[in-house]
Formats: sequence, structure tokens, C-alpha cells
Amino acid sequence: MKWAQELVCPSVNWELGIVENLQILLLIMILIVCVMAIFRKKNRIEKVIFSFLSVFALFVLLEEIDYGLHFLRYFKGRSDTFFVDMTGKANVHNLGNNAKLFKRSIYPLMLVLFIITPLYVHKFKNPVFKYLIPNKWFVVTAIITIFSYAVPRLLVDFNILEDGGFGVNIGEFSEIMVYYIFFLYLYEVIFEKELLLNSKRE
Repeated sequence: MKWAQELVCPSVNWELGIVENLQILLLIMILIVCVMAIFRKKNRIEKVIFSFLSVFALFVLLEEIDYGLHFLRYFKGRSDTFFVDMTGKANVHNLGNNAKLFKRSIYPLMLVLFIITPLYVHKFKNPVFKYLIPNKWFVVTAIITIFSYAVPRLLVDFNILEDGGFGVNIGEFSEIMVYYIFFLYLYEVIFEKELLLNSKRE
């Protein structure tokens, strides 16, 4: 259906579609909860960590919107952002081989954090590890994330379905799940857990 394709991946610019805007919404939510954690958490180290994560979330958000480039292109018909003028590219992850490096680093982290550690949480006694290891239900979400990357890619690579206009960016579907699972994780750590350190040794 052409109308559905236009919603997901508009022919004028795929970055203005539902997929891309859901990513932006999730990144805004991640940024908000990280900022909230700075004020909510009492441990000074946690405040520093969430301050860093807030800055990092803002960086990823700006990367995702190309520092405003595709909005400028759509509403004003130009794409001369400060970042483009400075680097010649729309964002950092399009510089050199950065996109592959970012993806190759994030997926191993997700494998360890969301699949391996929840299954072996009973083996960890340290309160910091227990605090950081997510609920076992994250394993299910992580597996769905893997499928959200593999299924569209395979369907297109084997010419079962067309890419719908995404082309080499067919992996955008999995980015929604990546941001979603990290939002769930941060929400759990911030609002449902507290770091309990024993002040006395037994």
C-alpha cells in the first residue's frame, strides 16, 4: 500500500517518516529520564554518570536529526547547517567508517547486558552488579531487537520484499528497538532500583 509506505518512508525524505520520528521520540524520552535521574539519585557517582548519559543522549539525538539538517531541507529547502559547513558531512556517524564502528560496539554490549547477564544474575553477589543487571524479561526484548534487524535485512537481501525506499538504511527498524530497550533499562534503573551499598562488612 503506497499510503502506508509514505507514512513509514516518505518519498520526499525517508528521515521524515514514522520510523525516524519514533527514534527521535525515544531519544527525547531517554534524555528526559537521564536528566530526571540527576536530581532523583542521591549517590554522587550516579549523578555524575547520569550527567554524562544526559550529554551522550543529547549527542545521539542531534546525530539522529542530523543537527537539524533534514528539517531545514524540508521546511526551508536548504541544508547548510553549522555541522555540514564545518565537516562536509551531516553528522559524526557518517564521517569515515564511524557508522559501522558504532553498530559493532553497541550490539556486543547489548548481548552482554540484556541477554547474558540477566540469565546469570544469580551468580552475582556484588550489589553494584545486581543494581546494573536488568530484569530477565529484557532477554525477550533483546531477542525481538535482533529479529527486527535480521528479518527486514534478509527479506530485502533475498528479494522477497522491496526495501520500501529505505535502501541501505533498512536497518532503521532495529534502531527503534535499540533505543526502546535502552529506554526501558534506564527507566528500570532510575525509577525501580536503588543502589544499596553495605556500609559495614559482616
